[in-house]
Amino acid sequence: MKYVSNGRGMIPLITAIALLSISLTVNLPGLAVSPLMGKLEDLFPSSSQLEIQLLTLLPNLVIIPMILISGKITTLRNQSVVLGIGLGIFLLAGILYFFADTMPMLVGLGALLGIGCGLIVPIAAGILSEWFYGEQKVKLLGFKSGTSNGIVILATVFVGWAASYSWHAAFAVYLVPVIPLVLLPFMTNTFINRHLKGAASTAPISAAAQTSPKTEHNEEKPTLNIKRPALTLCGIILLYVALTATSMVFTYYLPFTMKHYGLTTSQVGIATAMFYVTAMLGGFSLTPFLKLTDRTALYVCTAIMAVGLLMLGFFHTFVTYVIGVLLIGLGYGFFQPIIYSKTTDIAPTKEASTKYFSYTLAGNYVALSCIPVVVEFFQWLFHNHTADFPYFLNAALLGVVFLIGLFKRHSFVWQTRK
Repeated sequence: MKYVSNGRGMIPLITAIALLSISLTVNLPGLAVSPLMGKLEDLFPSSSQLEIQLLTLLPNLVIIPMILISGKITTLRNQSVVLGIGLGIFLLAGILYFFADTMPMLVGLGALLGIGCGLIVPIAAGILSEWFYGEQKVKLLGFKSGTSNGIVILATVFVGWAASYSWHAAFAVYLVPVIPLVLLPFMTNTFINRHLKGAASTAPISAAAQTSPKTEHNEEKPTLNIKRPALTLCGIILLYVALTATSMVFTYYLPFTMKHYGLTTSQVGIATAMFYVTAMLGGFSLTPFLKLTDRTALYVCTAIMAVGLLMLGFFHTFVTYVIGVLLIGLGYGFFQPIIYSKTTDIAPTKEASTKYFSYTLAGNYVALSCIPVVVEFFQWLFHNHTADFPYFLNAALLGVVFLIGLFKRHSFVWQTRK
């Protein structure tokens, strides 16, 4: 059996792969439906526009409360059980999509999909933080971000190809949970503890052992001098919400902007896909990026995304749109795992990591949901409904975030070197 370092010892390679495979599922809800919106509107002409929109909106709305529930009920002892239930519900929804032939059935399955995915999302990040330490933990969280963004590229290509044969076939993308389900036995505490080398177990310990101040479980309480961890967590969540909302604004408005300037639908698809390419590369290259930027990592991410947004606003050619989206994706791919790492650093115990992740990741989905509302408010405030306004607005908001970061540069939220 091959092994890899977990920062304190050696862990089976198959376990590391299995833990990363969970991230294949977290970005999929709504994906298969998006390219089919026009076709579904033709297939179900009696359906309202709201029903069509619910196919993409409902899974993400359901995910938010389910993330919080997952964080509340998940412990080190039942983590594999909750994960298995979430993956099973996700896979069941994927199978049932093949038999759905009415709009209410499709909407209902979207809610079921959100339930399954919501149970999985915090565990996908939390379980990595429980078995990896230090630089290896940061590296694996970067791989997690890269994996979840990379699968979107492959899935988008697959959906486009499958839909040309049958609209039902596009939903085969929701069968991806079968991969982590097959690998689930390699993620259990029993398997990992049996094969862990050179490091004490981080699995649940006995009641007697818990009374000892020298146990590994107690050693995992952070040594960081954070006087108000709850307030610090709020700061991390707010930064995540701000950076996610400002960077992802292009997903809502770029298709309309490119169409406004005479570009084709296929060009829009290519430009949008570039975001996931660099977001994936950013996640996989996080370690060298942190070594290069040191304390300025989050500032560099903010600046990169702001430049990308300004390119979308100022220049209106296919090439400049692609470059702008590439820059936004690169900054997003770097900062996302940094936020994940900070979340685990302030968790009081390994067991609390998944609960803390549930709060942070719920903030991510709230940010994605509030983008149109924020943009429309500022459009009303400034009486500006031009095609380029969303990009200038969010570049300016990133500038405000950057200035706040300079003011709070000594806080844990903005520091990236321990």
